[in-house]
Amino acid sequence: MSFDVTLVTYETLPDGGTDDQLLAQALSATGARVRFAVWSDPAVDWSAAPVTVVRSTWDYFHRIAEFAAWLDLAASQTRLVNTHRVLRWNMDKRYLADLEARGVAVVPTVFVRQGESVDLAALCADRGWDELVVKPTISGGAFGTKRFAAGQIPGEAAVHLAGLTETREAMIQPYLAAVETERERSLVFLGGGFSHAFLKSAFGIDYSASVLHRPSAEELAFGRRVLEAVGEPVAYARVDIVPSAKGPLLMELEVIEPNLLMGLAPGSAERLAGLLLG
Repeated sequence: MSFDVTLVTYETLPDGGTDDQLLAQALSATGARVRFAVWSDPAVDWSAAPVTVVRSTWDYFHRIAEFAAWLDLAASQTRLVNTHRVLRWNMDKRYLADLEARGVAVVPTVFVRQGESVDLAALCADRGWDELVVKPTISGGAFGTKRFAAGQIPGEAAVHLAGLTETREAMIQPYLAAVETERERSLVFLGGGFSHAFLKSAFGIDYSASVLHRPSAEELAFGRRVLEAVGEPVAYARVDIVPSAKGPLLMELEVIEPNLLMGLAPGSAERLAGLLLG
């Protein structure tokens, strides 16, 4: 059986999340034949649809090599959205260094290679960081992400970092109080155009408290610069930023499996459906 669009999800959510259901409804309303498929299901024929949209693959960071192999396979049989190159690049948060090199202001970040030893207390003293966030470079849903106060840096934070780097690469960032006091802002772009924005909770775990946000002109311009720095168009993206005294800073660029909260913005699912079928 053939389809027009495949929406990709994972084993725990075989029928997709709320965003995916809205998108499926919008696609079906045009007459398109839509299916959900689990990325790790070996029985799926990815060539059965010309367009395959990576949406709720929320376990990929636990199965990194397997997911990367799947991307290669799927890209050989269908058109991936977003593109294979962008998805592979965005898997590892070292993309922040790439964007910074292209002129994007990002949250200060130190990357630590697997097996590398770091004197965390000395690093923080040198940079003037008194609260930290330590997390894997390939992560999602706050997996492996922990915040540490100043007194915890020589002990608990160093132990957590060493534990992460036994098996994977990690990253260290200063904790920015603005993620709680002013809240992180998520700007959603569809086809390169701004769609809507919302405020996230700290660490972005609970989306139920998210509310619409009217971004400033500065925030909108910043979001567009981030997308320009990617180097190729993306069908959907979420640009997560945090305010600072120097202007917006990029926390993350999500183009793999972001919550877009399209339910907050009537018509956004229909716009994305049109982009996918256009």
